[in-house]
Amino acid sequence: MQCKSFFSFHLNVIKLSMIFLGALFLCQAVPNTYAADAVKISNALRSDQPQNSSEVIKLLKSDNDEEKFLFFKEAFERQKIYLFDNPSQYFDSKFPLIGYIQAWALLAQARREPGNLSVQNEIQHFLTEHKTEYLSERVRTDWLLINAPQWNAINQWKKFNSQRNLLQWNKFDPSIVCWDLYHRLSNRKNVSKTLANEALEIINSPQYKGNGVCRKVADTLIEKVPSTAFTRLVILIQQGRISEARTVLNTLIKKKRLPAQASRLAFNNPSRWYRNYRHKLKKQNKFVRLIAAYRLTSVNMDWATQVADSLHGKLTKDERGALWGRLGYVAAIGHQPKALKWYEKAGKTVCVGPYSALPNDCIEWRARAALRIQDWKKLNHFISAMPATLASKENWRYWRARALAETGHQLEAKKYWQKIPSVRTFYGKLAAEALGKPFYYSSNETVEATQEAIDSMNTNPALLRAKAFYRMGLFVEGNREWQWAIRSMPADKLLAAAQWAQDESLLHRSVNTAIKVAERYRLEHDLLYPRPFEDEIEQYSEKAKIDANWVYGLMRQESRFIAVAQSNVGANGLMQIMPGTAKWIAKQLEITDFVPEKIYEIETNIYFGTTYLRSLLNRLDNKMILATAGYNAGPNRASRWQQSLPQITEGAIFIETIPFTETRNYVQNVLANTIEYAYGQGQTISSFHRWLGQIDPQADTTTDEKI
Repeated sequence: MQCKSFFSFHLNVIKLSMIFLGALFLCQAVPNTYAADAVKISNALRSDQPQNSSEVIKLLKSDNDEEKFLFFKEAFERQKIYLFDNPSQYFDSKFPLIGYIQAWALLAQARREPGNLSVQNEIQHFLTEHKTEYLSERVRTDWLLINAPQWNAINQWKKFNSQRNLLQWNKFDPSIVCWDLYHRLSNRKNVSKTLANEALEIINSPQYKGNGVCRKVADTLIEKVPSTAFTRLVILIQQGRISEARTVLNTLIKKKRLPAQASRLAFNNPSRWYRNYRHKLKKQNKFVRLIAAYRLTSVNMDWATQVADSLHGKLTKDERGALWGRLGYVAAIGHQPKALKWYEKAGKTVCVGPYSALPNDCIEWRARAALRIQDWKKLNHFISAMPATLASKENWRYWRARALAETGHQLEAKKYWQKIPSVRTFYGKLAAEALGKPFYYSSNETVEATQEAIDSMNTNPALLRAKAFYRMGLFVEGNREWQWAIRSMPADKLLAAAQWAQDESLLHRSVNTAIKVAERYRLEHDLLYPRPFEDEIEQYSEKAKIDANWVYGLMRQESRFIAVAQSNVGANGLMQIMPGTAKWIAKQLEITDFVPEKIYEIETNIYFGTTYLRSLLNRLDNKMILATAGYNAGPNRASRWQQSLPQITEGAIFIETIPFTETRNYVQNVLANTIEYAYGQGQTISSFHRWLGQIDPQADTTTDEKI
């Protein structure tokens, strides 16, 4: 598990209002005095002496530890907490998060005085004192990152490695990995090929994108091993990291490894480059043509393939496999019929080699291209050629079985369907039906934790810290404490934690924790599929003439029933409604006094969400699959995907070939949830496959902009 910095949350007035709504949702309202003074207090932190502000003094004298915690959190993030002498003095000693206040004060000192041995010793003492807590993991991580520049400069890297080895979760945090790589590269006169390839593979991985330390590694690697620069350039182009790629390109030109004019034109304006040289492609520099081919994939695929064809006989097997694999991949996710033809040109090294930016995605989309046209023989071949880690995924086990069954190998097909154990998942349901078994999660002979086991969770400090974070609306921070608390719990303790969370109205934790034991124990159905806000959901679902079970299935996936949930793209509330969509819905409903903050009100959010679902059904052939995809990715995309189908297509195939991974997984989860919610209400269907239905490319849907 990788954890981003705990302290990345930026407090502002809007999120403060979310915090108080969240507290109300938990039936533990936080006084709104800090919210009322939030602007003044926040402005005080911008000054050089915030501790002298009358609003701050008033706050620190108050008895509200939660408000003071939020204040010091913001002070730490703004690097102003050092201005307050011993901030923990302002808190009740029993406040469950007081350790965080102490940690912030110590880290602030360490940041300002990285060579101060007294501070270093205090941090070591703190780590020992809190060694069983998540806080120790977080402080050790941040302390490592504070000290890394100094330890690298004085070549005391054994300290870094010894502390890193004590980490349980964050050992492979991107910044930590890249600091280690940077030290190993910068302190070697000659970098081995093995180390160069290791560094290149790491910094080219998407999870290291945008990391400042990793960029230092990239710069050092190119300086020490110039031959890695072109590979880095091609990977960055495919990842859309054009600014970084341009820097690498300029380095290659400066070192005279590429012709300046042609390279810059191919990179900056590939269309113009193609028009200038389309009749004399074979005379152009090989590496300039590679730049042009990769850049043209986002402009004109036919032009890109013509450039790639001009390189016939000039590429190594790996270069050919990467280039044509990329062309096939881009065509496949764009639902272009030539995708398999271009994949075929890659040869046996398809999707591998130094220039393959997303090899696994590339391999999987070859299979999806075959699935889309229902070429079962090719589909079976492509899945069998996948690496074991990919072929063992639920979706590919199911589709391999389908391919075998469709080509007359029923007994072999059953073996793959039987390898999908859980009936709760989308493919678990399809596999169970194919085997003639029930595809609902049965709640017969259920297991429950004892009351004693549930009550014991009230004495678990990490769970209480998580609960304190949730009270303040700090869900990311709360989730880390929760995950730390349950990381080594046996199944019976996990069940007790799930039921404790249910009792505490922490449904998001209750559901997620119950999932971990659902296959070990047969659980109560409502522990996995709770039905909060039932009156509102029933009322507005009936008003919109949609299935309330669908609303529950969507809400369980969207927000896990967190009323103040906010996504990283700005979707809000129980049903995760985007601000622009909320305004459009308000206009359709002729609500003239709507303000953005209302979207966090439970009733408003459900009313708007169900209204929007109804509008999507009306627009998208009354198909739940299309409407669900449209809810996540936008109705215009859902309509385009439907219209691009080569023929009437079964619902499961349409879903598996949705280009966006997030939307594909989302639709699968929402629909599997919907079936379970219906079952919980005594409603059953005879066939999940038939319930999913078919998608007709000729059906009346529209891509006209309406929002």
